[in-house]
Amino acid sequence: MEGITRQEFAKYCALGLCSAACVLVPEIAVARDSDSAAEWSMQQLDAVRIRYAKFLEILGRELDEPTQKKVLEDLGRECATEFGSQTFGKYKDNIDGFLQSIQQPSGWVETVEYDKAAGTIRIIDRSRKCSCPLVKEGATSAQQCHCSLGWQKETYSQILGTPVGAEVEESILRGGKRCVFRIKLP
Repeated sequence: MEGITRQEFAKYCALGLCSAACVLVPEIAVARDSDSAAEWSMQQLDAVRIRYAKFLEILGRELDEPTQKKVLEDLGRECATEFGSQTFGKYKDNIDGFLQSIQQPSGWVETVEYDKAAGTIRIIDRSRKCSCPLVKEGATSAQQCHCSLGWQKETYSQILGTPVGAEVEESILRGGKRCVFRIKLP
């Protein structure tokens, strides 16, 4: 297994891919020189993914749906607040620059559709897998999309300096082929 660079780590965390995974990913990067350490780190990350999937199950059983959505959206917002300034902080009041940057070949976005007149930004992710490192395919509930939605709202709110709305149009965890978000500008 090859490790990731510090730049990749920062990018993943800035994309809303935080929490326990951001604690383990640096260990994986350090472990690139040792296959056994890398294997151990991957096992730990898989354990985190399973535990997170179980946590979402518990939320589903213990909390009503509006509370579940709020908790997960708040988690996404916190992640964007904590790690986002590393990626989008320099784009404050420069939405065009940000949208251009995330569409670069090294970016996570395949396509951006920005309709200024309608006040919408449609974000189509490049990856055909859920981007969150906490997600274990086949185990993680689609509730996780509320976390990603919170990340989208907070990111664009911080860049634009005003609250925005957002919705999930398509999601891998909801059976889609990709993740697509629509940002609603004020």
